[in-house]
Amino acid sequence: MNKTYFEVVVEGHHELIKGFALGFLAARGIEEEAVFAREHHVKGSGKLHHLMRIVSATEDQTRIIIGEEIGRALREAYEKRQTELAIRVVSIRRVVGARFNFRFKTFSKEFGEKLKATFADLPPEVQISEYKPEEVTRPEAKGVEAYAPLHDYEIKASGKMFGPAKEVIDFYDRIEHNELIELEEIELEFS
Repeated sequence: MNKTYFEVVVEGHHELIKGFALGFLAARGIEEEAVFAREHHVKGSGKLHHLMRIVSATEDQTRIIIGEEIGRALREAYEKRQTELAIRVVSIRRVVGARFNFRFKTFSKEFGEKLKATFADLPPEVQISEYKPEEVTRPEAKGVEAYAPLHDYEIKASGKMFGPAKEVIDFYDRIEHNELIELEEIELEFS
């Protein structure tokens, strides 16, 4: 069964909001429950919202993706302290999933096999769509320099990853440092 997540948007200074959330969770013995959107390539609310924040000169907003039960308790804790901490809960929305697009290309058979293995070994609830790796082997190009227009091996692919928010974000974090994989931002889906 999928765990239900919420996006809690809090206005105020990011470091204060983050420190409060982490302290709140630590006091309850909870680890790795909160995901701070700006630290995990989660796409924002949009350009218009960003422009409005600049024009109105409001404080920064922090988006936290967190489990339903603890998210409600955290929201209440923020609301109790909003005056003394100069923070304000802006919104809370149910997150029903997350997705991102990716692509990769390499001319190394070794790295090609590793890339195929990466996208074959998905977390249980994370799914992949529109993924059709294209492998080309050209024996006649064997031994040609690395920067030549023709290579003896080439693999390229693109696709879409989707599933429960936390699992998709965790998978993104797992592959984001692979220089051969080009990732787009994570998009959350709300109910």
